[in-house]
Amino acid sequence: MNSVSRKATLVVGAIAAAVGLSMFGAGTASASPLLPYQGTVYSSLGKCLTVGNTLAQKGAITAFTCQPRGKDGYAFYYTT
Repeated sequence: MNSVSRKATLVVGAIAAAVGLSMFGAGTASASPLLPYQGTVYSSLGKCLTVGNTLAQKGAITAFTCQPRGKDGYAFYYTT
């Protein structure tokens, strides 16, 4: 009887741990990344596009543009 009770306790503990880990994983996956300031200037078009594409793939933004700023680079603007 004692070993049955111990096994049941271990099973319940394992299930509780699995549920806790899955809930923890879901919470961290839904956290949105920090967004750069509107108008942040990047030195190249490639860097600006990389930032925009990365944030869009994560679902943090819905659209973005990289506007030329002459010799300074490209300004990054987005919508959420």
